[in-house]
Amino acid sequence: MQLPALLTCLPWLKWLLWIGMLSPTVFLAASPLGSSEWARDRHVAARLLSERTHVQSGDRWWVALELQHDPSWHTYWVNGGDAGIPTTIIWDLPEGIQAGTIHWAPPQIVKMGQLDVYGYEDRCMLLIPFTATKALREDRPSTIRAKVNWMMCARTCLPGKGVSIELQLSPTSSTGNHEPLPWLDAMQRALHELPQEPKDMDSFTLHYDASTRHYSLNWRHSEKATLREIRSHVYFFDASGQVTSNQPQRMTGKQGDWSLELPRADYAPEKVGGLKGLLRIQEDAAKNQFRWLRLELPLTQH
Repeated sequence: MQLPALLTCLPWLKWLLWIGMLSPTVFLAASPLGSSEWARDRHVAARLLSERTHVQSGDRWWVALELQHDPSWHTYWVNGGDAGIPTTIIWDLPEGIQAGTIHWAPPQIVKMGQLDVYGYEDRCMLLIPFTATKALREDRPSTIRAKVNWMMCARTCLPGKGVSIELQLSPTSSTGNHEPLPWLDAMQRALHELPQEPKDMDSFTLHYDASTRHYSLNWRHSEKATLREIRSHVYFFDASGQVTSNQPQRMTGKQGDWSLELPRADYAPEKVGGLKGLLRIQEDAAKNQFRWLRLELPLTQH
């Protein structure tokens, strides 16, 4: 039977098709509340995820930019090391919603051609704190929009074209009962893995030797460990652009009093300054588990 005859026999189908032409979303599944659709720029896809689907003034919560990389491709940490540009987010936010700065996930050492650089492969979450102020309109949904751009690299690099993504949040419901969010466990793990401030048992100082162009990151640690145990399990990811990512870091010293030698980068600023970055300490080699410390150290004068 041809379509005109079918419509004559089934007028309700004709009505549904007419509604669908006016409103295509009738037949399309919308993004779940608190999540955007995936948006792809060649070898990397991105989406926004919120740990809350309903917000009201005074709320503080986290939003994650989740990146999915094709095999062998990566994007960059806040400092890519000897190559690379970090991912950027430009927000378009409704009145009453404010976004903080990116809390960068711990980076990996990845390859850009023959260079060791700092970035992310596979999946990662970049976390952003959000706040709802008194100016938030609680009588209607709020749409968070973002323009995201990255540099993606493997054996070669491709500048990002940028993607536009958005997620929608609703005013707080009257019941407060919501389905568990399928991405919440991953967000909580990402929050748990964020680097921490050093503990009281750790003491750090920083020196620079102009003759060798090496920093010495000195670490006093009260826990017992031998040089063999920690030599290959400690690494400093520099966020200040002072240390090269493409030369080895060497640990020397004795139990409880260590020194990590960090070669200065050729591209570093002319003025030698202190260091800011992350110290990675492997705690369980079998499970590939690490402890991450956030350090910001001025130069110590001899």
